[in-house]
Amino acid sequence: MATILVIDDQDRYVGLCRKAIPEHDYLGPARCWREAAELLRTRRRDVDLVLLDVHFEIPAEDLVGLPAGADAKTLAKVRRRQGLEILARLRRRLPDLPVVLMTSKDEVALERAAERLDAEEYTYFLDDEYVDARSLRVQIENVLSARRGREAEGPVYWGRSAEMRRIRARLHVLARGRLPVILGGPTGTGKSMIARHVVHTRSGRRGRFVSVDLSTLPRDLVAAQLFGSARGAYTGSVADRKGAFEEADGGTLFLDEIGNLPEDVQKMLLTVLQEGVVTRIGDTAERRVDVKLVVATHEDLPELVRAGRFRADLYMRLNPACTVILPPLVKRRGDFHGLLTWAALRALESPQLLGLVQEYRERTGLGAGTPTQPAGDVGVPLNGEVPPTVPNRLVLLFPERTQRLLRRHRWPGNLREFAMVLENALTFTFAELAGFGAGARADVVQVRPKLVRDLLRAVRVERASEADGWRCEVVIRPDPTLNHLAQDVERQYFTRLWEQEEGDFAAMARLLMGDETAARKVQLRFNQLGLKVREMKG
Repeated sequence: MATILVIDDQDRYVGLCRKAIPEHDYLGPARCWREAAELLRTRRRDVDLVLLDVHFEIPAEDLVGLPAGADAKTLAKVRRRQGLEILARLRRRLPDLPVVLMTSKDEVALERAAERLDAEEYTYFLDDEYVDARSLRVQIENVLSARRGREAEGPVYWGRSAEMRRIRARLHVLARGRLPVILGGPTGTGKSMIARHVVHTRSGRRGRFVSVDLSTLPRDLVAAQLFGSARGAYTGSVADRKGAFEEADGGTLFLDEIGNLPEDVQKMLLTVLQEGVVTRIGDTAERRVDVKLVVATHEDLPELVRAGRFRADLYMRLNPACTVILPPLVKRRGDFHGLLTWAALRALESPQLLGLVQEYRERTGLGAGTPTQPAGDVGVPLNGEVPPTVPNRLVLLFPERTQRLLRRHRWPGNLREFAMVLENALTFTFAELAGFGAGARADVVQVRPKLVRDLLRAVRVERASEADGWRCEVVIRPDPTLNHLAQDVERQYFTRLWEQEEGDFAAMARLLMGDETAARKVQLRFNQLGLKVREMKG
C-alpha cells in the first residue's frame, strides 16, 4: 500500500481513486498549492506519489504564478495551467517526489510540460470511469514499482532521480522485446553493466551474454570476430571458428563502441539483422541465429550518419526509437549520498580490497565475514556523526570535508572513475591502518580528506576554464512582466547553484562574481528573491 497525495480543486479524481484503486491510502484533495505545501510539510515522509490536476477553478488569491494586476484573460490562463505552476514549485522543493499529471483530453497538451518539469507520467481522462481508472492504475503501479525497485539496486546504481527511474522503466520494457537497443551517453556511465545486468537479465533469454568491444579489435579482424570464419579464410585461420553472433545465439550480444564498426562490416551486420542468419568468412553456408542485440556508443550516432561514417540504413535497422541515453555523473548530484554508500560497499567486495578488510577484521577482533557478506557487517553513516559501537560492525566514516571533495569533482570518467577513486581511497586507508594500527575505535575507519584530495589530483586530466563559466538549465515560463520573468530565471539558477555548493555562499560568490569575499552580497540577493535557507534545507 502506498500513500498518494491528490492535489485537485474537485473531488472527482480522488473519488475515482478511492472507488477503483482502494488498495492505496489517499491524502486530500488539497485544493491549492498552499494546502498541498502544508500537507507535504507535515506528511512528507509518508507520501509516495502525487496525483496533480492541471485546471483549477479556485479564487485568484489561492493561485500561484498570477502576476499582479492580471486581467481576466491572464487569470483564466493561469487557472487553466495552475497544475503546471504547482508542479514547478514541487520540483524546486522536492525534486525526487514522483508526480502524475491529470487532465481532460481537450484541455492542455502535457507532453512538453511533463518532460520539462520532470513529471513522472501524464494521463488524459476520457470521461469513461472504467477506462480512466484502468489507465490511472497502470500509471500509478509503474511509478510505485520503479520506486520499490530502488531498494535492491544490484550491480547497477539507479538512485532516486526521476530521470533514472524513467530510464530504468524504459529498459525493463525494451529488454523483453526482440528489437535492438542502443545505449548512449558519455564513457563510464555504465552502458556495459546495464547491457549485462539489466537488458540480458530481464530479457528472459537462456543463452549467453557475449560482449565485443569494437574499439579494441584490429579492423581486418572485426568481421571474423562477429560472424565467424572457415578454415583457411585468412592467414592463421587453421580451423572453423564461431563468431560472436553464434556464441550469443539464444542470448544477448553487446557491441560496445558501435561507431568504430568498419563500413564493409556495417553492410554485413545489416544483412544479419534483416535476415537473421550469419555466414562465416570464407564459407557459403547460412546459419540462423536468434540474438538480442545491444549496441553502445559515446558518440552521436545521428551525427555519424550525417557525416557519412555510419550507414543510414543500418542506423534505422538498429531502431533509433529504442535509444536510451545515460546521463553523466555531474547530472546526478541528488544521488550523491546513495551513490557513495553503494560504491563504497561494492568496493569492499572487490578481490583487491577484500583481503585487506578481512585481515583488518581479524587483527582488531571485529569478527569475520560470511559467504553472503565477505566483508562482514559494514555501515556507512554520512551525517557527519560517529555512531555508537555495534558488535562486529565496521564503520566507514567519510568526514564532511571528504564528502565535499567528492561532490565537487567534475568526474569526467563518470561512474567508472567514481568507483575507481573510492576503491583506491579505501585500499590506501586499510593499507595505512595495517602499518600504523587502528586507534581507540577499531570499528571506525576514516577516509581522510587529504588522501581523497591527492587521489583526485592524480586522476585530474582537464580543468575547466574560467571563461567557460558555470552552466545550468532553467525553464522559461511566459510572464506578462519581463521583470517577473527575469526574477523567476534568477531564482532557478540561484537554487541550482545553492544545491550544488550545498549552501556555501562563498563558493557561490566565486562562481557568480569571481570573488569569495562577496558571499554577503550573494546571500542578500538570495534573500531578496524570496529564497529562504531554512526552507531549502527542509
